Amino acid sequence: MELLVPTVSDVIFKYTWPIPNYKRTISKKSSIDSPSFDVNVNGLHSTWTLSIRFWKNPDVFNADVKHWEYCHVSRTILELKSYTDIISLGYRDLSIVDRHLKQNGEVVLMVKIQIIQYDSEKHNLSQDMARLLKHPYGADTKLICGDLTSTEIPVHSSVLAARSNVLAGMIKESEGTDGKSDTQKEISRSNNYPFSLDLLDLSKDVTEELLRYIYSDHVDNLDNFAPQLLSLAERFSLQGLKELCERNLIETITPENIASRLLVADEFDCYALKRASLAYCEENITVLNKSLAWKMMEQVNPELFNEICEAGIGSSRSSNMDDSELNPTTCTQN
Repeated sequence: MELLVPTVSDVIFKYTWPIPNYKRTISKKSSIDSPSFDVNVNGLHSTWTLSIRFWKNPDVFNADVKHWEYCHVSRTILELKSYTDIISLGYRDLSIVDRHLKQNGEVVLMVKIQIIQYDSEKHNLSQDMARLLKHPYGADTKLICGDLTSTEIPVHSSVLAARSNVLAGMIKESEGTDGKSDTQKEISRSNNYPFSLDLLDLSKDVTEELLRYIYSDHVDNLDNFAPQLLSLAERFSLQGLKELCERNLIETITPENIASRLLVADEFDCYALKRASLAYCEENITVLNKSLAWKMMEQVNPELFNEICEAGIGSSRSSNMDDSELNPTTCTQN
């Protein structure tokens, strides 16, 4: 059956998947798949299946990824296209415990799906600005990045200045030839760009993502570049980019990176990331992995280290960080 409605996004589909005899089912299987179900509205037809993949042992611990299976699933945006692999929505790990079972032993999973139609040919400001970066008509500034192998990227000083007061100041400094190095003067003359922006300490990949955000408010590879982009957001006063990176870092906390997350949160005043990381420490005491990051934190930021100890990881009974990594006299609980 197809639904016909004035606006596709007005409709929210709800699918309920009952799993009878859940405990008996998982004792015999390592995976469960729901029956497929269709969503059909205004000519947009899609078929969906819910899947569960889980690890079984007495501690409910995934030994392969060293991660506890516990998290709350949240609202997630997914591009509507064909997938051959299972796509994880919300979070990687989810626990199903006794309190989730009904009296008859059944577990019921429910998902809500809202389709938002998007015309890829539609011109909006974000798309047009992204095209302007790709085809830089009217560019007046040559941005130089890439460490030893310099890469030159033509950009628009007005766009950069409108987005960042820091970049605006750097561009303004390049207006006068007195403030330019001989190399910068030569580049400007040879390429007919009145301004140049020297960011040689940035790699080409990171610079491209930074510019993508400046032009379009979007980042393609946030999972790979969130820590670097967070540093640049602070450096160039890009609050929106800082919030994007902070949200990504919160969503990707693991036992392996939690120490680094806390150091980053403290360095760049990311209060939401710090709160989430401390809460993660409290909830996952027994799986926090020893790493050089913890020892480094104790040495370079003892105040932060002690704060984390107070959150619960300092107990020698519950922590798996041994004396070779942490000083037990520094990290104690009363």
